Amino acid sequence: MTINTIGFVRRSALIAAAAVVPALGLAPAAGAQVTDFGPCGNPADKHVALWNDVKHASPQHKDGAIDVVWPAGDKSRGYAVRQGHHPAQLTDLLVIPTARETGIECANLLDANAPHYVKDAFEQVSILPPGNQGQAPDWALGINSADNRGQEQLHVHVTLLDPTARADIDQAVKNHKVTKDVKGWKDSVIGVRGHNEKDQIEKSPRGYRAWNTDNIDQNFFAALNTDIVAPLKKAGTDVNMSNETLLITKNHQGPGFIVIASDEKSGLAPFGVNNIERLLDKG
Repeated sequence: MTINTIGFVRRSALIAAAAVVPALGLAPAAGAQVTDFGPCGNPADKHVALWNDVKHASPQHKDGAIDVVWPAGDKSRGYAVRQGHHPAQLTDLLVIPTARETGIECANLLDANAPHYVKDAFEQVSILPPGNQGQAPDWALGINSADNRGQEQLHVHVTLLDPTARADIDQAVKNHKVTKDVKGWKDSVIGVRGHNEKDQIEKSPRGYRAWNTDNIDQNFFAALNTDIVAPLKKAGTDVNMSNETLLITKNHQGPGFIVIASDEKSGLAPFGVNNIERLLDKG
């Protein structure tokens, strides 16, 4: 990704005012029928602070969000961009559906017409600040499993990749350990180190399934289910989408993007993880 003038202006405006010009949803054409994307989860569930943050937000009334986008005016397919823990640095952002969507385990995310929330998150990468030398940010998009998350509302972290994780991912690509065929994703296992809760580099790598794709505009949840979870279940492994965690970042060793997934249920070696936070550098 290159740093362009539009991205710089957008970033500067957000740092100054934590807001951007409203992105107004376009109304559907006259006579057109819009099928809502059905919700997943009970609004009365516990740990829904993120849902409460976005459920009344709109492009015209952002309700504290940086931006709210409703494609073709459709809230059920929309999302809000909110600040994380370090709003002044803008290195910790969240993309949150404006429809009730509990998390990665929601079956409706596998539908052919499901919103592409990963692409929506990727479009926010231009907000992230450049490095100290003006280089493009080493971004990462992360989604945690139902097994180890703090909020019962789907959210995609838009942040930076841990430098140690970057080095290990790059080396795995150089060593031809990352498949370019999604059908081989299940068996393309690499070891990646991140950091522990004290921000110390992990001594031993953890196991992640890795895939190199050229296309960011696709349903990554459906691919994860079709090419990893379903085959594992068919083989008798006690694993579900709720156990999976997912991270997408730029491929620095060639074209496209690197997608890694992990869990603690499917017998990964090295042992897997159910939370992607160890690989995120939120600043």
